[in-house]
Amino acid sequence: MSGGQGAGTLILSIDLELDLDHHDEQQELRLDAVRTRLIELTGHHRVGATWAVADPLLSVATDPILAANQGHEIAVLGDRAWIGPGCGRVRLRRELARRFTSTRQAGIPVSTLALHNTDQVLDLDLLLEHGVTALRGPAVERPAYAQKSGPSPIRFGLWQPPTARRLTAWTGWWLPAAWLIRSEIQRTIRRRSTLHLHLDAAALVAAPEPVLKITAAVLRYVAARRDAGQLAVRTIGELAREALGERSSTPSRSILRPAA
Repeated sequence: MSGGQGAGTLILSIDLELDLDHHDEQQELRLDAVRTRLIELTGHHRVGATWAVADPLLSVATDPILAANQGHEIAVLGDRAWIGPGCGRVRLRRELARRFTSTRQAGIPVSTLALHNTDQVLDLDLLLEHGVTALRGPAVERPAYAQKSGPSPIRFGLWQPPTARRLTAWTGWWLPAAWLIRSEIQRTIRRRSTLHLHLDAAALVAAPEPVLKITAAVLRYVAARRDAGQLAVRTIGELAREALGERSSTPSRSILRPAA
């Protein structure tokens, strides 16, 4: 997405899966309705997002998200049931092949793994084996941890976006959530840093109308700052490709000869 040179950068992550032990059919229906509204809101404001689902080939969300043609990215949402400690390399390789390799073979580009209820992956080599280029960790509540002024790290060939800050309807009686997020965006622009915002299914189902109202206000403000050339809106996949491309284009220095 567009943004002026030297502008701040914003990433929007949206997780569209409910915990297996905390949902029912009514919650699924509410989540489907909220997803439709989010696609409409991001389309209206021309804001691309990274949408994480458990299995892109099977998810009912994949087609409408890609059909919106707003530069959205589909990511895989990693659950501890198959990616957490103790799951083993054999199962992890099988799940990665199904969720990443098979999905790409079906024509859906997918290269980002978004962790949901686990904070680490031990077998990083298997991620690279199946074409994963970006690894997003769990979101946090405190905004101080959600901004990154310097380049994000590349570890073991995987790019890691700044820690995501949860976008929820409840922050405190003295500070409306939308006002707080706008302040963070203003700080991001001033510092030319990166802000990563996160929406998850649990918050969307628990308080759909307040969260959608706040999201609409934030997207409206983001679009205004983007159109003014102050803010670039990017997906995790886009930033990962750029970071890894820059790394591969940097000549490596031989340890056998001193630099000239």
